[in-house]
Amino acid sequence: MNIRGIARRGQPWLFVAPFLLTFIGLFLGPAGYAFWLSFTRYRGFGVARWVGLDNYSVVLGYDAFWGMLGNTLFYWVAHAVPMMALALLLAVLVQRQAIGWTRTFKTLVFVPQVLASVATALLFQNIFATHYGLVDRLLGVDVAWLTDPTLSRWTVVGVLVWRGTGYWFIVFLAGLTTITPEIDEAAAIDGATGWQRLWRITLPLLRPTLLFAVLVDAIVTLRLFNEPNVLLGKAGTLAPASSAPLLNLVVEQMRGGQFGAAAATGWLLFVLIAALTFAMFRLMRERTQA
Repeated sequence: MNIRGIARRGQPWLFVAPFLLTFIGLFLGPAGYAFWLSFTRYRGFGVARWVGLDNYSVVLGYDAFWGMLGNTLFYWVAHAVPMMALALLLAVLVQRQAIGWTRTFKTLVFVPQVLASVATALLFQNIFATHYGLVDRLLGVDVAWLTDPTLSRWTVVGVLVWRGTGYWFIVFLAGLTTITPEIDEAAAIDGATGWQRLWRITLPLLRPTLLFAVLVDAIVTLRLFNEPNVLLGKAGTLAPASSAPLLNLVVEQMRGGQFGAAAATGWLLFVLIAALTFAMFRLMRERTQA
């Protein structure tokens, strides 16, 4: 093979080289190092000592691990159901032109997604603050929205719903455009009500988009960190254990010099996300084939 042929074959690699180098250097390399580190005991200095699966067994034995994992799963389930339902309802109403000023409405619904998660949490911290918060003043009550173990978790759920609805509203609206209008019109002519058309036509045809939305939202929520800690933390501290997400355990382990345990916790979270992704993709494939 001559030099010109080699150059021609190598040209595509020149275009993908920046991505490959970045991906290897900033993702695969650190991920591989963290995987090795999860089998060692390392305090950030000195020599890492091989301990095998001890870090994983210790982490799985932590009550804090299961408590924070439970908090994270609660945040996912508690906010995903109302958020997806509200986003889908708004998308259907806009698609059926049941709401006027469509462009303005789309912008207003999507605005919360534009705000940074930290800014959103600080905004809700002032809204739900005890004594001087907007909610307490309007209702004339004195409720510990941000310090009560139960109410504080639901406050985080409210933040997640408010911030995420606009994004999935746009996604569902785009998914609705792939449904042929003639199908809905034919059902209306045959006497189907709006609810029947939504339940028996729109939702089945929108199932791939719905499953995609649930999967992506689950992945994002399992890596939740900013909202609960900024909203519920005080003076630079993290959220209390009763409302802390799983990533808080990683931060606490790193602060304590338990880098091997922190890496093990991160990889356990990765396994959970990978298992959920596999299950959702399998469900999507079965539903599509059916």
